[in-house]
Amino acid sequence: MSTFVEDLEKEARGRFVRWDPALWSAFLSGPVVRMGQGLANGNAAAGEEVLRNYLRLGAEGIGLGYLYPASAGRQNFFTLAWSDLLPRLLPALRQEEQAPALARMWNLSENLESTPPWVQRLFCRLGASLTSLEDLEGHLHTIANEAMEPPGQTLGDTSTAQWVDLSQEDTRFMPGEMHFLAPAVVCVHDRHRATAAGGRDAATQGVWLVKKPMLLGPMGCNERLEPSTGKPPKALTSLAQRDPRAGDWYSTQHNEWRAVATMHTSQWLAVILPA
Repeated sequence: MSTFVEDLEKEARGRFVRWDPALWSAFLSGPVVRMGQGLANGNAAAGEEVLRNYLRLGAEGIGLGYLYPASAGRQNFFTLAWSDLLPRLLPALRQEEQAPALARMWNLSENLESTPPWVQRLFCRLGASLTSLEDLEGHLHTIANEAMEPPGQTLGDTSTAQWVDLSQEDTRFMPGEMHFLAPAVVCVHDRHRATAAGGRDAATQGVWLVKKPMLLGPMGCNERLEPSTGKPPKALTSLAQRDPRAGDWYSTQHNEWRAVATMHTSQWLAVILPA
């Protein structure tokens, strides 16, 4: 196997301009070791073939820039899959299912590389808790539909409020202007770090506005937003009147299904949902 690894690295160095030797070394000493240990309990020859394919695709992912080092501060599904999901869950499948599952994971991860950053974030947050690779496509398809399609219920005369603490993700974050990325996904921009600086993205956070709102982390969004000038919806006006936690709104946004607001002196996001 050591000769195979050396030949694979040599080939990758010649093929890929963005080849990262340090990332390859970390991949070999971490995920590859775990995968090898997991596959050791089955048929040795079949397990070695699966491990070779996992290595080939991992090298391809590094060369194409799909696999991120821990220092990158970014998340994508390919990195989650090759660093955690496959070493942890692939060996639990029946031996005849392992190679097809590996191929499906490659196709799924590669396809997700063309999706917006917030979709990657969503799949990473929910995918990290997966306990099986069975029906993975169906599971992620369900997540995508729930996040991208309009919710079944619109905002009416009765609603409920949720408060989301954005400092959980970024202690410096001061919520400012916002815009909807999907009917129930909002991107919140930091009012003091609203433009990119030093080669870094502007400070933003995504929130999936479900019954228990889910923080999605940085969105990699550099869209320039104008201050909101629209009149807050009735549900936000009512919340400000009855809830002492609500101060003067800094910015408000709403669509048919959700309303959100940030405040002048708070790191919390107010979310209005149908009752």
